[in-house]
Parts: sequence; structure tokens; C-alpha cells
Amino acid sequence: MNRSRGRELVWELALVLVTVLWGWSFSAIHKALERMSDSAFNVYRFLSAAAIIVPVLVLKNSRFSSRDIVGGGCAGLALYLAFFFQTKGLALTSASNTSFITGLALVFTPIFAYLFLKVTPKEQHIVGAAIATVGLALLTLQGLSVHVGDLLVLLCAVSFALHIVILSKVSKNTNILNIAFIQVFVVGMLALFQSLVCGEFSIPADTETVNTVVVMATLGTALAFYIQTKAQIASSPNRIALIIVLEPVFGGIFGYFLANDRLTLMNWVGAALILAAMLITEFNFKRA
Repeated sequence: MNRSRGRELVWELALVLVTVLWGWSFSAIHKALERMSDSAFNVYRFLSAAAIIVPVLVLKNSRFSSRDIVGGGCAGLALYLAFFFQTKGLALTSASNTSFITGLALVFTPIFAYLFLKVTPKEQHIVGAAIATVGLALLTLQGLSVHVGDLLVLLCAVSFALHIVILSKVSKNTNILNIAFIQVFVVGMLALFQSLVCGEFSIPADTETVNTVVVMATLGTALAFYIQTKAQIASSPNRIALIIVLEPVFGGIFGYFLANDRLTLMNWVGAALILAAMLITEFNFKRA
């Protein structure tokens, strides 16, 4: 294994650990959203994450270039839209449909990567995406009915795919810490605007919600999006999309053990297919 591939694996493994955290956070965030609006939660989550990054920026004497601001701003806008469409769609469709359709970002990512980055997907990435999509369906879908909420969540998947592609483009020639700060700050400010305009802003009044905000701001946002941005320097956008789709897998596993959610045989097969898809992307078809 050469040094370049070793560096890729290190950051890809770090991103896998991030998806473990995001999967664990499903139940905690769900409980928090019973006590406050999604926009208010995102205000505290993302602006707190931005505040956490500020001292590091000061210590490093960071300076923001126009590329940092534009790139981070575009990434932040795409990320905000993804969360906006996801939460609004979730109110109008099932959680299982939301998980599956959000995961379709792994299908849109190669398309956008080809259109905007001229990155031609490798055969193993195409096969992996197809298998992972089937796995997502088995893991999450409980019916075939389509609702308006499904279309909103589809826009969420498009936005997440755009976020991945934008990060792949801007992370190569910018300051990674600056990009991480700008994108979470933009999401927080847009969420603040939304919460104020829609009358959704509130202050968390219970310790459990505050603890959830703290964990998600520090580990699930500030550290997580720094790691994702670093990973996208080392790896392709198609690989990143396949790694991120592990989130519902870990969400299902944690739900099984921590929230007494029952997983059927079909669910377990779906999770196994997603993991198999990850391994397939490591296989070079042409060399074989």
C-alpha cells in the first residue's frame, strides 16, 4: 500500500467513525426535536460548533481568502438546504422513507461529480452505489406509497450530494479549518433567520436537550465536518457518498440495542448489502 492510499484510508476510517456518531445521534436528536423546533436546534448546534472553532482559528492566526468564503458559503448553503428539506419532509412522510431517500445522495453524487468536476465514476463505484441503494431499500422502506414529503426529502438528497461535490471542489485549494468554520456558521445563521421569521426560536429548558446540543456541536458538527472536509481531499466524492450512507446502518444498529427498535431479517440483509458495497469499491474490476 502506498503512502497516498494509506492517507486516504486513515481519513476514510475517521469519516466512518463520524457516521457511527451520527447514527447514534438519531434517537437523541429525535427526543430533542420533541421539545424544540428543528430550526432552533440547528441554531444552537451549528452556531455553537462555529464558536468552538473560533479559538483554533485565532491560535492559528487564520486569514480568510475569497475562495474560502465563497467555497465555505456554498457548502454551507447546500448543507442548510439538506437539513431544511429533510426535516420538513420528515413531517409529511415516514422515517423509513426519509432514511432511504436521503441515502439516494449516493446516486446523485456521481452524477454531479461528473457534471461539475468531470470525475468519471469507476465501475466498482457504480456497482457499489447500485448495491447500496438496494441495501438502503431493504433496511429502511416499509411501504411503496409516495407522499409530498418524499419529494421534499428527495431535494434533501440532491442537496447532500451537492454538498459532497462542492466540498470536493473547494477543499483542494483552500484552508480546511476555514471551510469547516464558514459552512457551519452559514448553516447556523440561516437556521437563525428561519427560526425568527417562522416564530420557531426557543431556548432549551431541560438538561437532556442541552447535553444533546453540546455533543452534536462539538463532536457531531465541528469535528465531524472538519473530518469530512479533510477526507474529501484524500478520497473521491463517490467514495465519500458511500461512506456517509453507513449512517442509517449504524442508526438502525443503535436503535436496536438502545431504543428497542426491532430489525427484521430484511433489515439486516440491507445493512449487510451496504457494508458489502463499501468493500466492493475497493475491488479493481479491470485489474481483476
